[in-house]
Amino acid sequence: MTLLLIFTGLMAGVFVYHHVIYPRLITVLGKRYGVQTQPDADTEKPRIGVMICAHNEQAFIAQKLFNLSALDYPADKFEIQLVLDGCTDKTEQEASRAIRQLHMQNICVQVHKFEHNRGKIAGVNYLIAEFKHQYDVLVFTDVSAIMSVDAMSRLALHFSDPLIGVVSGIYQFYQQEQGCQQAYWHYQNKLKMAESKLGAVIGVPGAMCAIRSELVQPIPQSAINDDFILAMQALCEGHRAIVDASLHIVEMETDDQAADFARRARIGAGNFQQIFILRHLMSSKNVWLSFNFLSHKVLRGLMPLVVIAAIITMALAAIIENHLFAQGCLVALGACLLVGGIKKCCGVSKVIPVVDQVNYVLLSYAVAFMGIVKFCLGGFKQPWRRVNQTQAVTNQVSEGHRMVKSIKRSIDIVGALAGILLTSPIMLLAMIAIKLDSKGSVFYQQLRVGQADEHFVELFYVYKFRSMFIDAESRSGAVWATKGDPRITRVGRFLRKTRIDELPQFINVLKGEMSLIGPRPERPVFYNELETNIPYFSLRTYGIKPGISGLAQVMNGYDENMEDVKRKIGWDYAYALALTSPKQWLSMELMIIAKTIRIVLLGKGQ
Repeated sequence: MTLLLIFTGLMAGVFVYHHVIYPRLITVLGKRYGVQTQPDADTEKPRIGVMICAHNEQAFIAQKLFNLSALDYPADKFEIQLVLDGCTDKTEQEASRAIRQLHMQNICVQVHKFEHNRGKIAGVNYLIAEFKHQYDVLVFTDVSAIMSVDAMSRLALHFSDPLIGVVSGIYQFYQQEQGCQQAYWHYQNKLKMAESKLGAVIGVPGAMCAIRSELVQPIPQSAINDDFILAMQALCEGHRAIVDASLHIVEMETDDQAADFARRARIGAGNFQQIFILRHLMSSKNVWLSFNFLSHKVLRGLMPLVVIAAIITMALAAIIENHLFAQGCLVALGACLLVGGIKKCCGVSKVIPVVDQVNYVLLSYAVAFMGIVKFCLGGFKQPWRRVNQTQAVTNQVSEGHRMVKSIKRSIDIVGALAGILLTSPIMLLAMIAIKLDSKGSVFYQQLRVGQADEHFVELFYVYKFRSMFIDAESRSGAVWATKGDPRITRVGRFLRKTRIDELPQFINVLKGEMSLIGPRPERPVFYNELETNIPYFSLRTYGIKPGISGLAQVMNGYDENMEDVKRKIGWDYAYALALTSPKQWLSMELMIIAKTIRIVLLGKGQ
């Protein structure tokens, strides 16, 4: 067995342990070593402070306050602290209407208004600093989540046990999730219940989390998954975290696809970040907490990297070492992705068990990987925003565009890394051939125009294998290449026909200057002429990175004159429009990739 297959096997083993072995193991351990809480019903009911941060929550704020007023708990034993975080909609008016009714029920609600949106972490930390010492228990809850009527009473009962530090409930959606998403949440709730028997639940839903007040600590301002870190920080001294199966938390809001992808990317980045922020939990006084944190959250944070590494090494074993088992696994994986892509493009809703599960897992980890990359590049620093239903409809196109661009960038990074690894033998042969064929360097750098926006147009140097004689433009100046161009070397002609000369551009992709698929990057020296003869020519790269291949390139080939550029501009606009719809983009992306492969194999370049 080769090193590549051994590494792939190790990664697969980590994947199986995290998803299959650990859930079963923790269930067995919970039954054998589980600790029962020791509630004391005779103790005085604790004073509870309900902490809420709201930003543009007009659709849910009144419903939330009415839900809290209906809870079965003495009105003199709990108070509501509400932060209005720079709301620009009617949240304040809706809240005021509901608060008047709560005051008639002798329920205390205090409103803290921020003029500008500071973000959820700032709001929560403000409430912790101001009110931590006024209550025995702090309940942090989302505006869009409602709780069962006995929630407060059940929380009070659990906190009568001094060893309990954190309590939450079963998280569910008002609009029932379907298919793989439903299975995922069923899996998560079942796993948390198993961990709860050991008093070591790893992560509780931000929709409702109750913490003993003296254990509450401010959330680091840089935290991404703030809810998770808030709860886990409270367990540093060995207290227990449990989930009450009879305490129901219902999420009233359902994310659209774009918001769901954004949430997954953020969670993926947060899972990776909290490995470092909460690393001290690996040596907690609660041994089960350390074990669960390592097996559950640390591996979950690393799992996108594990999956990507496994796929890349398996591909290398299949291509370089010609290993039959790796080839079979790669074909099976490719078949699942192809069938899933066809289902998505054609709008097929029929469930295909194995295919759907494989696609769901890979897509989830691909988006999580995208989140990790964004985090490592300094992303996720903006305050939280809620998009209400009206805004969601208004911004549907832009949200779809942002989602596609985020996924596209993640695919660019993975694709460029894989491309460099897989084509390295071809690039090595190309470099040798270039050196033997003509004088000059192997690589060639040329200034190109990149992505543009309202305030900035990027210029960058594109990397290519040299396909022309050295100083080819010293006499002619900058001119388009033509068929039979005498400036092109013998080896260069082959490189251009097979597009091998473009392979070094994987480096531009990794640097973020280019994408795998996009409009052709044009030379600045031609820009004045092109913009004069073709109105709005510069808009073809507005908000879009140029690509190694693209719709215009595969449909129209290399540019030889102004007419070729005019014909290609329509293809560039068509591709830009497709980016606003995930379905259209995926369909077009697959078509471009297929045509690019055909051009390379048949030598249809110029």
